[in-house]
Amino acid sequence: MVEWCALTGVGVVELATRLWSHDWSWRMQDVPELAAAFGWRILRSRPQWVMLDSGFGMASGKVRGRDGLTEEVQLRVTDFVTEDAAGAARLRDAFAGMATALTGAFGDPTVRIPGKPAEVRWAGAGTTLVLANLVVSVELSLVTNSWLVSHDEMIEMERQGLL
Repeated sequence: MVEWCALTGVGVVELATRLWSHDWSWRMQDVPELAAAFGWRILRSRPQWVMLDSGFGMASGKVRGRDGLTEEVQLRVTDFVTEDAAGAARLRDAFAGMATALTGAFGDPTVRIPGKPAEVRWAGAGTTLVLANLVVSVELSLVTNSWLVSHDEMIEMERQGLL
């Protein structure tokens, strides 16, 4: 039987700290340099997105952009779980532990979004760190604040049935 893996609280804080403080151009053409700095393997690359193996297997990382600029670096920080009560409990515990560790490192989240997916966010001057408890995994993302505003507007329009 293969053991389920997830970053520890210390591991997610180290990743988040390195990611948030990494000085790079945020140009899509420079994603290979970002991947090399973190030891990620590029699996597929297109002008507006890059698929990575960030340590949790195929497509465990994605970088998305627009007009040549990166908007989102998304990294899975757990293995996948089964869609049952045991899997949900495993993710809930991993998410809670990671959120607690990140709060210890970065202070109280600037935004908490309950539900499915649950999210906690730490906003910075130009980017926001997002920890999300998805249906089958937990993801850590670093997104530009402008992308996040557009994303949240789309979610709200969908919630109101406007999309």
